[in-house]
Amino acid sequence: MAELRARATITTGAVCFGLCLGFAVLGCNSSQQQAPPDTRAADEAAVRKADADWATAGQSKQVDAWVAFYSDDAVILPPNEQAASSKDSIHKVIGDLLALPGLSVSWKTAKVEVAKSGELAYSQGTYELGMKDAKGKPITDRGKYVEVWKKQPDGNWKCALDTWSSDLPATPLSK
Repeated sequence: MAELRARATITTGAVCFGLCLGFAVLGCNSSQQQAPPDTRAADEAAVRKADADWATAGQSKQVDAWVAFYSDDAVILPPNEQAASSKDSIHKVIGDLLALPGLSVSWKTAKVEVAKSGELAYSQGTYELGMKDAKGKPITDRGKYVEVWKKQPDGNWKCALDTWSSDLPATPLSK
């Protein structure tokens, strides 16, 4: 009888140990979250398309069409001007740019990099800007830009930070 009782105790202990081990393993596995799917390739294509659509909208010289590509919290950092961080100030900067006489503007994206989280991306590329000076003489500017894009709640991408600078040498200030 003592031998039977000893076997029952060992068996019961082994079963309890096995159950505890099994629950621990299941508990560890259930706490591990699956990684979200990697959407960077699709997001990159979406940012490239949004930027190309924006460049097309820029050809229309319509301020509202241009500004529609900025997120609600966008900041733009134009060259030789203060940052614009409100809808009104952004609208004014873009309106002043588009009102330049003889304006032509185009840009081309060279690179887009999307964060693994799929929430942010940046693009960089080159631009060309043509206009006429005060005497009607054509001026051409070429430069580079960087844009930070933010995925919106509806899944669309909008520019949250926009900056550009000329490749031309700085002109000396007149005294």
